[in-house]
Amino acid sequence: MPSSNGVFKTILLLSATAVLGACGGGGGGGSSAGITAGDPVTIAAANAGSVAGATLDAADGLTGNTEGAVGLFPAAVGHSRSAQINVVDTILGQIKKAPQLFPAESSRVSPAAVQSLSQNCDTGSISGSFNDNDNDLTLSTGDSVSITANGCTFSGVTMNGSMSMNNVVVSGDELSPPYSMQFTLQATDFSVTVSGETVVMRGGGTIGESSSDGISFTSSFTGNGIEIAAGSESLTLTNYNIQETENQATGAYSISINATITSPSLGGSVTVTTDAVLTGVGSLDPDAGQITCVGAGNTSVTLIAVDSINVQLEVDQDGDGNVDQTLAAAWADL
Repeated sequence: MPSSNGVFKTILLLSATAVLGACGGGGGGGSSAGITAGDPVTIAAANAGSVAGATLDAADGLTGNTEGAVGLFPAAVGHSRSAQINVVDTILGQIKKAPQLFPAESSRVSPAAVQSLSQNCDTGSISGSFNDNDNDLTLSTGDSVSITANGCTFSGVTMNGSMSMNNVVVSGDELSPPYSMQFTLQATDFSVTVSGETVVMRGGGTIGESSSDGISFTSSFTGNGIEIAAGSESLTLTNYNIQETENQATGAYSISINATITSPSLGGSVTVTTDAVLTGVGSLDPDAGQITCVGAGNTSVTLIAVDSINVQLEVDQDGDGNVDQTLAAAWADL
């Protein structure tokens, strides 16, 4: 077995964690062709809580911050509320390690040399290429990485499909801030199967991370369309822009989500706008902030954080711009 096998296993397991983390237990992106939003749903007092919960699921499945919604499919996958995984951070981590997959002895040939890798897994196979634009053995501006799995199984985790990273732009050194990194992540029917649960993702997105001091970090996930499916459950984000900040010293975080979200549990789609960023500390739910979800006929529900336990829902069920009903709820119930 090649010496890089152990590193491959680590990267593949990180990929599995990322995908399943977005489903309450992953995440990704790719070409958004053919990914469209469903028909808008009509929002009323009866479904306002479900609409609010689906919105938080989408944000939390990618950032892992709020406990009010664990992953994109908490009910379907059945993970507890304590299963917090930051998918964006997980993907960033695995992308930074991607060059380790390729043998160092074959790289220092010429600038912009494209390295290839093909090997067997426990069952199946995996192949890939690394375009090391500046021949420095690290992920830097101009580099690109692609990986294709064909029934590749390591330690009970089976992967199929393709994932690639392009348009890489790196500024500075993350070990000596200021530092920033951005790349486009693409997935083509990329699936992960663990313990009989299969998660598939396809679509496209741009992921970014930056820090001025190595303590406070800003990350983002933007794109035209991404789909994630687990069993009979699925979630689609179109025209999405999710922004997150985190202070690793204090645990303080903020989340902003602007997107059209479609899921079967909603029965269609809602368009989400962040009126005031959601803020909180650590694993606690947001204690401040406001977001509005708009459905068919301009019907809407606005979530207003009261504190880290309680949230207020203002429902406009006739679309005239006025609040028809105000509901008190707990974050945990959404």
